[in-house]
Amino acid sequence: MTSSTNELMSLLRDELAADDARELRARIRRDPELAADFHRLERTWNGLEPPPPSPLPTGFTGRVMARVHDEKAARSLSWSAAPNWVRATAAASLVAGALLGIGVGRSWPAADASPAAEGAIAGLKVSSGEELSLAAVYWNLIVDSTTGGEPEARP
Repeated sequence: MTSSTNELMSLLRDELAADDARELRARIRRDPELAADFHRLERTWNGLEPPPPSPLPTGFTGRVMARVHDEKAARSLSWSAAPNWVRATAAASLVAGALLGIGVGRSWPAADASPAAEGAIAGLKVSSGEELSLAAVYWNLIVDSTTGGEPEARP
């Protein structure tokens, strides 16, 4: 196939941009040999028909559905189907999260018996008596964990 044949096929399949298609149609009108090639390809293209559909074999749908069901069951998410390392990792994560929650809960400053009007979170007091916001407590925990307890200048 020559490049002009490729262009003609692209024109027949409506794959060319509008400007390119317009230019190629003008070349076809000017060149009788190109016009003959185009008309030959156009007759062939228009004569193409897909083959008639063949009937499905007996029981085909049932076999396909059974296979889909089997594959779906094989890939289902359940603890019994999970590998041992996945179950062990999940259990360890659960225990670590619970211990972390207990540790943070014990280190959290106790709230004043009569919280401020803003709410219980805004009324947190530290042993020194200064009132902290939840953001300040969180920032202090971050500083303690990253710097080993040495406070740095806050932004």
